[in-house]
Amino acid sequence: MKINKAETERAIDLEKNIPEIWNYKTFLYIGASKERFHYQSYLMKNKCCTDVLEIDKKRCKGLKTLKWLNKIICLDVRDVSISMLPEKYDVVLWSHGPEILNKKDIKSTIDKLIAITKNLIVIMTPWGEYRYKEGSLKKKKAIDINVTPLYENDFSQWGFDVSTIGEKDLAGSNLLAWKYINNRND
Repeated sequence: MKINKAETERAIDLEKNIPEIWNYKTFLYIGASKERFHYQSYLMKNKCCTDVLEIDKKRCKGLKTLKWLNKIICLDVRDVSISMLPEKYDVVLWSHGPEILNKKDIKSTIDKLIAITKNLIVIMTPWGEYRYKEGSLKKKKAIDINVTPLYENDFSQWGFDVSTIGEKDLAGSNLLAWKYINNRND
């Protein structure tokens, strides 16, 4: 699996801010596809029991070929509830997904994710308004179009710690937001 420069920068930022993240054992990873699965090597290396939640049925089918994954849950993140899942997870990691929702749906979805999290919720999203290169929108699926630009204050008002890399409103930027559940800080 080839890891690009942006993914390496994001992994460094993640480990700098949440150094104990890979010590947790159960993960719900939201937003992976077989072709683009950030932190796959870290999850595998640390033998994390990883379930994936993904809305797109074709992507779900592709993810089933990754034998190291525990479970693939084909579901819209906005519909998640504890009654639909086998358990609460140590960590819920939502990688580049909030930006495709309308702003009114983001906070209620985060609240649902917190309800299924034992220890830590981690969210990654483009930092600000992501500008697509000319013509690239033609290749994007409707579920991949960024609808809502997100900034530090969006997450800090919800009790998250925040870190950013890159330049706001430019391609390749990243906003990392994390929150310990039950006011737990390691």
